[in-house]
This record gives sequence, C-alpha cells and structure tokens, in this order.
Amino acid sequence: MSAIDVPSECHSAHLVYRTIALYEAARNLGTLQKRDRRRLSSELNAALDEGHTIDERVYRGAIDVRAQASDALAHSLAPFDAVITPPAPAAAPRGIATTGDPSCCTLFSLVGFPAITLPIGRNVGGLPLGMQLATTSGDDGRLLTVAAWGEERLPFVGLV
Repeated sequence: MSAIDVPSECHSAHLVYRTIALYEAARNLGTLQKRDRRRLSSELNAALDEGHTIDERVYRGAIDVRAQASDALAHSLAPFDAVITPPAPAAAPRGIATTGDPSCCTLFSLVGFPAITLPIGRNVGGLPLGMQLATTSGDDGRLLTVAAWGEERLPFVGLV
C-alpha cells in the first residue's frame, strides 16, 4: 500500500464542484423554482438562487478546471488498482435529516471517477463507518473486483 499526493489541480475540487453543480441546477430547475418556489425547501431555494448568480464564464472556467483535475488525478492513480479514502470525515449522522458531510466524495464526483464505500465497522455510538475505494474513469469493473476482494477479507461481521 502506498500513499499518494493529491495533484494541485484537485485542491479546489469542492469549489469547482459547487460552481458547476449550482450553475447547472439553477438552469435545469429554474422553471420548477419559479412555479413552485414556496413548495421547495429554503436550502434548495438558496442553492438555486446562488446558482442563478454564477456567470457563464465562471462556469466555463470551472469546466476547464474539472478537465485538468481529471487528467491530473488519472495520471496519479494510473499505477494503482484503486485508492482507499474515507467516505466521510466522521461516522454517519443519526436520523434521516441529512446524509452527512460529502466532502470526501467531492473530488471523485467532480471528475466522474467511480467510487464505492464498504462498511468496515461502527463507532462507539453504533453508527456505521466506511472505507471508500475509487479508481479512474472507465475502470468500474476493476473497482468492483477490488471491492469484492475487500468484502471477502475484511471483518464486516454484524454490520448489515
């Protein structure tokens, strides 16, 4: 197992992802928001409102940065079957109000690389902990092979 350095092109992934996601959401859901604004959550309305303020040039710049990040990350991951990262900075939250902090998944979502999370244990409060595996674009089959290998060997007893 080896540690890798995340390429500098990926360091602003969360900001680039947010720009792209909010811009596209605002354009795709704008009609719905105009028609049913009061039925949408305040969080969704705020996100869409922010997306409407993003200039197209800023969006196009984010698309370019995403392509650079994708190329740089693919180069960094090329020697490996998959990389292991945490899927979240902490255990799953209690309840169903939120799915938790997605920050550990943002980079792979931004560049479109396949990722999968395997359960690996529970914290002292009984909430699930996971291990995220990811690989380069188009290597879904290899990722699933690595995940199956991990499931066979890691102690997932009693987690389901």
